[in-house]
Amino acid sequence: MPLRLTRVIQSKVPAFPHARQPFLRVPPSHFFSSCPSASIKPSLVPRKSILAFQARNMSSAPAKREFLCILPDKPGAQAKRLEVRPNHLEGVKPHVASGTIVAAGAMLNAHPADGETPSFKGSMVMAVAENEAQVLELLNNDIYTTTGVWDMEKAQIIPFKSAVRQAL
Repeated sequence: MPLRLTRVIQSKVPAFPHARQPFLRVPPSHFFSSCPSASIKPSLVPRKSILAFQARNMSSAPAKREFLCILPDKPGAQAKRLEVRPNHLEGVKPHVASGTIVAAGAMLNAHPADGETPSFKGSMVMAVAENEAQVLELLNNDIYTTTGVWDMEKAQIIPFKSAVRQAL
């Protein structure tokens, strides 16, 4: 008896059940994981919208990836860092505007007291690029590298996937 019941059910189920349904229940994380509105609750999404969304996101351009860069300063580079810092900050502005640098800052030996000059130990940069070579090129062209502040032999470029970003 169970075998016959199974056959009856199978014969009534279309081969492509979504073909006859105008809507599919789809978790947003499946189709909208790269969308800023990924907090959408699961809902009925029109099938045409899903296909259009997939088509728009299937480009031939290489995917951008995040890289966490840990860039230690060379020993004794504190004076040079302070000297070229205004040029460094000006030089990163276009990269921030283009989205190539999404977070960056100084690594300190300790937080300074009010009015005290910080004691720097290096920098952290979160870069977005297609590959590590592009990140390395970006860093090698920075004034902190060209003037000998960053110790690029000890630099770390780590593939990274941020879960949360929030400005201070």
